[in-house]
Amino acid sequence: MNVVVKSKIAGLILAFSIIFFGLESSYSVLLFMIVMLSIGIPHGSVDHIIAFINPSARKFQSKFVFFLTYVSLIILNIILWIISPFLGLLVFLIISCYHFGETQVIGYNSTDNKLLNFVVGANILLSLFLNNIAELQEILYIIPEFSNLDLSGFDNVFFLLISVAILMLSIINFDIKRKVPLYAEITILYMVFFHTDLLTSFALYFGFCHSLPMLMLEFKEFKNDNFAKFYLKTLPFTILSIIFGFLLYQYNNDLLTSDNLILFVFIVISSLTVPHVFIMKDFVKDK
Repeated sequence: MNVVVKSKIAGLILAFSIIFFGLESSYSVLLFMIVMLSIGIPHGSVDHIIAFINPSARKFQSKFVFFLTYVSLIILNIILWIISPFLGLLVFLIISCYHFGETQVIGYNSTDNKLLNFVVGANILLSLFLNNIAELQEILYIIPEFSNLDLSGFDNVFFLLISVAILMLSIINFDIKRKVPLYAEITILYMVFFHTDLLTSFALYFGFCHSLPMLMLEFKEFKNDNFAKFYLKTLPFTILSIIFGFLLYQYNNDLLTSDNLILFVFIVISSLTVPHVFIMKDFVKDK
């Protein structure tokens, strides 16, 4: 059993435990923060090493050029959110759909099919958001066109059925080497999203189906390190990311406000995700 499967099984066991004991509503924020700090941010904290580990994928002339490009993309994304929250969210969703799908198909199919990558990622995010639509509307109050939609006439079962219908359509239209296990995993994720709140759903998916598998694949690239030694390499940039978030938190305006901490964290995550996606695109190519 490879490390990717093991990490996903660990997440599945945790998900079923949360659902069985009904802990998601009271511990969702704590679970979300623990997952983000211990797995979510660290899985992108070795990008500066990963970017240079494969000579054939190298696109940066030097570490200085890498950091300049990386930080510039983060700053540009934050500016985009401030100028237009709608565009900021749209860019994040488009990039995330591709990135999440690209890493999700590892072990099931080649990552070369860009349309498949996007559709798989969109399937997952669509289900996550639709099954927690009321919470999402409260968080995204900054986008009135979305937050003011009256969806009270629909329940979670309706949105779950929409997710499954889209999943079925994608199964029919794509030729995938290991189609059954891929869609079985996505179906299980649908059930998790249906039974847990937004933060818990995102923490379980992002932590154990995305971040931890990628962290373990990154660890395998450092062939001479044990895991503890490798994890220490993630700490400097994890700490820098936290400091960056704290400094940004001091800039209090209508968008980056302490009144909506979840949205603030969401914007920080999206800003860190934008440059990370381009680094991972080369890294996962032959996985």
